[in-house]
Amino acid sequence: MSHHILHVFQHGAILGRERGFITCRADGQDERRLPLDDIRAVIIAARGVTLTSSFLSGLLETDGIVLHCNERYQPCGWTAPLSRVVDLKTFQNQTAQPRRLNERLWHEMLRGKTLNQSRVLQHKQLRSPHLELALKQENFDEANCARRYWQLYFPSIGWSATKRDRKEDTAPNQMLNYGYAVLSALCHRSLIIHGLLPQLGVFHKPRYRSEPLVYDLMEAFRPAVELMLAEFMLEPEVSMKAWAKRVGTELRERRVKHEAYTLKLMDAIDASANSLARAYEEMSAQPFWVPELPLAVN
Repeated sequence: MSHHILHVFQHGAILGRERGFITCRADGQDERRLPLDDIRAVIIAARGVTLTSSFLSGLLETDGIVLHCNERYQPCGWTAPLSRVVDLKTFQNQTAQPRRLNERLWHEMLRGKTLNQSRVLQHKQLRSPHLELALKQENFDEANCARRYWQLYFPSIGWSATKRDRKEDTAPNQMLNYGYAVLSALCHRSLIIHGLLPQLGVFHKPRYRSEPLVYDLMEAFRPAVELMLAEFMLEPEVSMKAWAKRVGTELRERRVKHEAYTLKLMDAIDASANSLARAYEEMSAQPFWVPELPLAVN
C-alpha cells in the first residue's frame, strides 16, 4: 500500500468522499481522486476550502489527520481522530507516569536527536567535537549541544543567524516551523493508532491545548526536517509553497536506518510510536526505537 500526504493549494476546493475515494473538486480543474485508505494526512494550505462531513468522517475513521494552515502556510491547528485504548496494560502503565521509565525514554529521545543533529552536520561537511564527545557520555547537556548545533547549522545553509527562534519571522524559521508541524501531525496520528495518550508526555508537561507526548516523540525526527531544509536551500526556487510540496514528498520518500534495513520516514514514525507503546507495556526502555539518519556519502 502506498501512503500519501495530500496538500491542498487550490483556493475554493471542495473535498468529499465517494466509494472509498477522497475527491477534490476545484473550478477549472478535473476532479482528482485518491484511495481513502492510502491517505495519512491532508494539509489545507488554501483559502475557502470546503471540507464535507463525509470527507472528515471518512478520513478520521481511517486514522487520518487534517492539518490546517493560514494564508502564509503557517499551521494553526489540526483535526485528529479520537484516542483509543489498544492495550490495557500499555494504557495503565502510561497513565501511571512511571518516573524512572520516563527518564530513560527521554534520555533515548535526546540521544537520538543529538546523533541525528551530528549526521546533519556531516552532510554539510561539518563536525562538532562537542556533540561527538557528548554522545560518548551517559549524561550530557542536550541544551548546550543544541546551541552548538544551531551555531553551525544556520551559517551552513546560508543564513546569518546562529540560534533557533521559532517565533522569529524569517524564512528558515518559518520553513522549519512548517516542517515540524507536518511532522507533529504524523506523530500525533501514530500515537493514537498505537493506543497512547498524546496528552501525557514522557518529559514535556501537560499544558492547555497541548499534546506533550507528540513533542517528545518527534524530538529525534526533527533533524530530518533540518536536513531536508539544508538540501532545499540549494534549489533554484526557495519559497514557502515549494517547501510545503517538498516536505510532503520527503516525508513519504526519505529513508532512515532501522537496525539492518531502512524505513521510509513516514513508516519510521509509526515504528517509533509502536516501540514506545511496547516500552510502556513491558515497563522497560529496551523496546523503544528512534530513527537514525544515514551517514553522509563522501
